[in-house]
Amino acid sequence: MSDEQQVHNDLTGMVGTVLAGTYRLDALIGEGGMGAVYRGRHVLLRRDVAIKVLHPDFSRDPELVKRFDREAQSAARLNHPNCIQVTEFGSTDEGMKYLVMQLLEGTELQNVLDGPTPPERAVGLILQVLRGLEHAHGQGVVHRDLKPQNIFVTRDHEGREVLKLVDFGIAKIIGGDGALEQMTRAGMVFGTPQYMSPEQALGLDIDARADLYAAGVLLYQIVTGRLPFNSDDPVALIRMQVSTDPPQLPPSVPQELAGIIFRLLAKAKEQRYPDARTVRIALERYRESLGGGKGRGEEALVDVITTGGPDISGLVAINRPLPDALRPRPLTLVESMMDSGSLRRRPWFRKAIAVVVLALVGGGVALWWFVLRDSAPSTPSPPEIKGARTVDAPSPVVTPPPVTTPTKADPPPVPTDMPKKTGAPAQELHDIDDLLTQGKTEEAATRLQALRSSHPEDAQVRWREAGLQARKPDGAAAALPLYGEALALDPELARDLGFHAQVDALLRQRPVSDAAIDLAIALGPQGNSVLLSYINDPKGWATYPQRRKMRDALARDPAAAAEVDQALNVRRDLWQYAQSPTPCLTLQGALQAVQAAPHVDNVDALKAAAPPLMPVGAAASSVEPLLREAEKTACRDVDPLLANVRTAYAAAFPDKFKTKKKRPKKRRR
Repeated sequence: MSDEQQVHNDLTGMVGTVLAGTYRLDALIGEGGMGAVYRGRHVLLRRDVAIKVLHPDFSRDPELVKRFDREAQSAARLNHPNCIQVTEFGSTDEGMKYLVMQLLEGTELQNVLDGPTPPERAVGLILQVLRGLEHAHGQGVVHRDLKPQNIFVTRDHEGREVLKLVDFGIAKIIGGDGALEQMTRAGMVFGTPQYMSPEQALGLDIDARADLYAAGVLLYQIVTGRLPFNSDDPVALIRMQVSTDPPQLPPSVPQELAGIIFRLLAKAKEQRYPDARTVRIALERYRESLGGGKGRGEEALVDVITTGGPDISGLVAINRPLPDALRPRPLTLVESMMDSGSLRRRPWFRKAIAVVVLALVGGGVALWWFVLRDSAPSTPSPPEIKGARTVDAPSPVVTPPPVTTPTKADPPPVPTDMPKKTGAPAQELHDIDDLLTQGKTEEAATRLQALRSSHPEDAQVRWREAGLQARKPDGAAAALPLYGEALALDPELARDLGFHAQVDALLRQRPVSDAAIDLAIALGPQGNSVLLSYINDPKGWATYPQRRKMRDALARDPAAAAEVDQALNVRRDLWQYAQSPTPCLTLQGALQAVQAAPHVDNVDALKAAAPPLMPVGAAASSVEPLLREAEKTACRDVDPLLANVRTAYAAAFPDKFKTKKKRPKKRRR
């Protein structure tokens, strides 16, 4: 008998038992990578429920137990018609973990979708999803794996169709238990690649806007009948999410709806809607513009599902198996191409392929992925059987080269198992990575020094040296130039997801040095988001030369240049024009800008400004001849311009220009 069959027999044998003296297991309705789901009954209240249990073999694994508890704690926070409801969770005396939920009868959303969907119906569908997200986000829960398989279509007591968000197994609790959050540290990639936001794909910190990106993918899929990004290669798919614009929508999609979809799919989360409520309101206003009024979207959904979609009224959970998501599945993406039974019989082989190269992408750019044993195939396939459903199986958990935000307590490790670009021996790199993983930094440093001597121009060696420095409490200053040297040796690293994520975490630390700005510029388009965060930082730490350098770099990308906060930087020019090599020209340009767009925030800088002196001597000779003549002209014209602008601002904002009279000090007798 195979191990898989033995597991199935063990789970089936639990039917008829009573958990914790309260819940009787009536029928096995689904099996997944970590456990099973039963139709159960509360023996005292005589109420049917769904009960998810963690398989006894996995209950001894601390990480899987934490993940199971995570799902319970995430879902237990929620009480909304569009979210699955958890009523209880705990452990039996034997140590078996269980989770009690409402029993849902119906089908997954993917079984309702059949080709392109009319806009009004699509809006009706997605509005219910957004209401569920709005509630979850309000409770501090980010789903992180929103997809049609995790949206269940059922009916309420009045027979109306209701969409429910399920499977909060990899949800992120914002502001929750710090210990719980440690299991999803930066650099770990959780979710389904087809619906994964760019920041999630890079292993960076995420917030509720990651769910909004997934909602945009879902809405795009509903209205077109296809995904915006799809590939059998998970690495190529994630690269699309990070750097490829979504395809244009067909003409049948109204322009207003297309605008909402593309804003949801913005690569930078700052460019998306701020929250689910804002998206919901935008879609409700769009629906009202169609003349449908409130509630018509839900009615359209009822009509379509009851007449044009599958008949779900007769589905009974006890008689129908769960969809593919809860059936036994291979342990890894690699194993999905092999006989999973033979792998179970050969544990040594399963361990040997736990770390594997999945794909070589983009002219030599590669990313090694680590897949945990409960991960699922990355490309979801529609289930063959529709049926009752309580909660989905765990989603893929993929680990790129370890990346964490550098702190004194937990600095980032160097990349693991990255392909070498020149001659450094792969085995030696692996050994060094193992030493770093074990915390043996001194031995790793010694071996890296020897490897540097024999391979001084190897980018992978330099990358590891940078990561080793970044592990030190005050190592950022030494790490930055090493990252820059690695990038100079191999410019393709700028498009490597692991390198980008690791460097990005370091570049976003404060204070910012010139080396950080230079490295962000060297990254090219991949560094523009960092440069924008620098130049638009309201704290104003950047000097004029630093801002000038960043503006010149961003000017090469019109889309990025458009994101520069012009009003903020003009105000900075008013304060910093003396640092410019052409102070008169800089002040003149700033004055013309604030004259064209008056704002009260400019008053203090205008009051402090003084006409600069005309450059002479060395200062003048350092400027190009044509620019030198323009500077002389500007120095003659800037004085009256400053006076005129001050006069106009004094009239527009008289209270700000009032001079406070100092009260005479009283003499003490």
